[in-house]
Amino acid sequence: MVKLDKSILKRIDLVNIFIITMFFGLIMVFSYLKLDANPGSIFLVFLVMVGTIVGYYTNITASLLYSIMFVFLYASFQIYLNVAKRVPIGGDVYFWMLAVPLFTIMFAYYGTLIRDLQEKNSSLMKENEELVMIDKDTGLLSSQAFFKELQVYMKINERFNIDLYLMLIKVKYENEVIRILGESKYNKMVNEISKVISSMLREEDRKLILRDANMFAVILLSNKGGAKSIKERLKGQIQNIDFKDDAVINNLNLEVMVGVAQYHSEEKCSPYEFFKKAERDLEYDV
Repeated sequence: MVKLDKSILKRIDLVNIFIITMFFGLIMVFSYLKLDANPGSIFLVFLVMVGTIVGYYTNITASLLYSIMFVFLYASFQIYLNVAKRVPIGGDVYFWMLAVPLFTIMFAYYGTLIRDLQEKNSSLMKENEELVMIDKDTGLLSSQAFFKELQVYMKINERFNIDLYLMLIKVKYENEVIRILGESKYNKMVNEISKVISSMLREEDRKLILRDANMFAVILLSNKGGAKSIKERLKGQIQNIDFKDDAVINNLNLEVMVGVAQYHSEEKCSPYEFFKKAERDLEYDV
């Protein structure tokens, strides 16, 4: 299980304080050394800002390369001025040779911490989604509960010898339907189908929506004739859904494919194999 590392938050707070202190120090040095009187200082401030951007959006290695290039070029230029034109090397030179790498590397570290925090937050959100057992739009059990529920019912079959069926329901020509209606109207159609499934089947039957596979699943205890009857009635009721407030969907001939598989304990198959058996039957329901 992914946990949010609180030490990252503490480090981000410390880096924020340090960055604020560095900018305050930059302002104080500017004022004390009267660097604003030198036009070159404005250009050097610009290089500081470039360094912060490079550091924040790349990594420590890139910020180090930027810092090394700046120090080498800036120091070489100052040595040239000192040798060729007798320009003395003042304290501001040492200040900029320290300030640019410091800002660049600090922002690189800050950016790394932010990216780590974002990655862990994304992992937590993904894990939370995977743990959600109820689909928020339809109220049916989600795909995360499917194999667990299926295994429980398979155990019931083995223990009490009660006929167990898995029924898979899928919108016919779903890709074409989505292209015609769009995602929003397709989801509206799915919600209405879920209402039919919920109202028609018994409370003890497990009704699920498998979002990843774009299908519904029903785990039910019934005899062979009962399962066939449910399949036909379900297809009929879904086909006759009346979307009163949406003529576009109403004009579409809504059909579903239904696959049914019976579980036989002597086959000793896994929940996944049982699911694939129902899926094969679904493919033949054309």
